[in-house]
Amino acid sequence: MVIKSIITLLVLVVSCTVCAGDNVWISPLDSSTWVFFGSKTECVISHDVEGFGVVKIIAEAGVGTRLEIISKELKNLTDDHSVDSMPAYWAVEKVNNINYQGNVSFSLLTSELVFNNADEVFERLDQGEWIKIGLNGHGQKNDTVVISNVNFELPAKRFLSCKDDLILLNYQQVRSSEFYYPSGSTLVSKLDIRTAYGIAEYVKVIRSIKKVLIDGYSDSQGRSTVNLRISRERAEEMAALLIEFGVPQKMIQIRSHGDRYPIADNALADGRKKNRRVTVRLIKNSAAGVQ
Repeated sequence: MVIKSIITLLVLVVSCTVCAGDNVWISPLDSSTWVFFGSKTECVISHDVEGFGVVKIIAEAGVGTRLEIISKELKNLTDDHSVDSMPAYWAVEKVNNINYQGNVSFSLLTSELVFNNADEVFERLDQGEWIKIGLNGHGQKNDTVVISNVNFELPAKRFLSCKDDLILLNYQQVRSSEFYYPSGSTLVSKLDIRTAYGIAEYVKVIRSIKKVLIDGYSDSQGRSTVNLRISRERAEEMAALLIEFGVPQKMIQIRSHGDRYPIADNALADGRKKNRRVTVRLIKNSAAGVQ
């Protein structure tokens, strides 16, 4: 009982010293928890801030690490937010400020505030520091959310292990991809080989992918029969690459269109460059059927 009273008192001290005159949100340290969840496409550790909402640190395949704050208290926000570190209440040494330069987005519909490029937030927590988020409102008291690292160590280790196992790309990056070719060429560039590997890796990991549609196209230079053949060869070359990377051949459907369906003006060199392409689309099975 005495220990609990001391912890409560220390939390009150933190609340009074972090930001006088503002609303300060912090979970009681004796009930502070971090919860880990992970997959091949996403790693998440979440922390409930009592009376306020949820704080999440998320590492997503192909994107990086972000900090998400979800709360119904997020109303009438300005664009002036801050992310900084502070010492734990028992710490003696001072901490260096975080020079956060990432992009911030807010959705009133989902009550989510997202800080991208948040690797340093995780690193500071992992080093024993706390994080304070300043949320400024229009003509109202500002909110300060204090994130402690109490019970952070084990979920953090699992989070880092999960990050090491993330696949290369996420669904938004692989659901529909375009690859472009020099005139007369069917070879896939080194950069595009990396993307093809990411597509294949995603298909192997995510069981809901049922089909891989590969469509080959050409520009309008030359005879139509030649253009149809080269568009077919481009699509087949891409299919062979995906199969080499582990995509089952039975999942792949190839179509060739020659110089039909241009997406740019063939009278222009830049337009012809865009028309010499292969598209790869992933088709999922959903509850409502194939999509």
